[in-house]
Amino acid sequence: MSRHAALTPPLAGDPLARVAGLSVVLRQLLSLQDAGIGEVLMPRDLADQIGADPRLTLRVADPSTGRVSGEASLTAPAGLVWHRGLPARLVAAGYRGDITEAPLLPGEFVITVTDRTSARQAESLLLGSLIKPTDGIISRAINRKISLRITRALLDTSLTPNQMTGIATLFGALAIGVVAWGGVTWLVPGALLLQAQSILDGCDGEISRLKYIRSRLGEWLDQVLDDVVNLGYFAAAGWAVWQSGSALAFWLTSIGAGLHVVYQIALYAALVTRGGGSGSVTSIRWWGQQEPSSPAPAPARGPAAWLKETVEILGRRDFFLFLFLPAALLGVTEIALGWCAIIFAASGLTTGLQWLLKGGPAPAVRTS
Repeated sequence: MSRHAALTPPLAGDPLARVAGLSVVLRQLLSLQDAGIGEVLMPRDLADQIGADPRLTLRVADPSTGRVSGEASLTAPAGLVWHRGLPARLVAAGYRGDITEAPLLPGEFVITVTDRTSARQAESLLLGSLIKPTDGIISRAINRKISLRITRALLDTSLTPNQMTGIATLFGALAIGVVAWGGVTWLVPGALLLQAQSILDGCDGEISRLKYIRSRLGEWLDQVLDDVVNLGYFAAAGWAVWQSGSALAFWLTSIGAGLHVVYQIALYAALVTRGGGSGSVTSIRWWGQQEPSSPAPAPARGPAAWLKETVEILGRRDFFLFLFLPAALLGVTEIALGWCAIIFAASGLTTGLQWLLKGGPAPAVRTS
């Protein structure tokens, strides 16, 4: 795997133009660093204009003082914005040459930033690249469309991903509070606040990926606070419906909450002991989960495959949180409680059993 790259003259555009909260050349360096590049050859005057940045750990070498240690296999003019994952894919594939001449996959892009219009276009492409294949149906239809607009407005501010996590959690806490205080008459406002938390919850990751701001603390904050909101709202809504006279709500909430706690214990233990202390669920692999580096399987056909895909989509966080809103509007919150109880029970049982029978999940294979 190559560890060397070069940003060569002549400039392709304005390397100091700001796009999505970063200068173009700093964005180039950070994406090369993410690809595993340890050294970059580039003009010293340009490096001086960037200044020191705590996110940069790679070495910048000046052509006047000699080449980097080794032959640069990835080259590109300074002043380009490209898909965040493009250098990593090229390095993994063993590509050697100019990034501008590399074959692009669908969704990838390389754009020269010369003015405000091209900078805006580059920003739009970067934001679009944040949509993940694993996004659920509500994320794609509603949440991402709103969160990306919010993120775009925040990129040139000093707001950090962890601060954004805190803001999102505040909406979740308010949702829990109004339902716990007001009972069933506050289920609709509570569900609206919960949906706001679900939308804003996407912004921290979007800011993190676009501005290359990452921390282990941030991973754990995002994971733990989401779990607290999930369980807290489920318990508050269940309590409110039970107090209104529904015995079913009591049993759904008790069983679901208990097994969700089992899931959280199993998950956190796995992250610490199998995920190297990472707070990201991508650091571990449960039963039936495919390695991120494995090729995507061909889409399965038939009723069984369709049912499996549908259950997976409806079991994601974006869907089961959203379900509380139409259920509250229709006065059937027991349906949302029941579906959450099923999801929580399934996750608690499967993760708990994997610990009992297999000693826990496997670490995910690192690709970079």
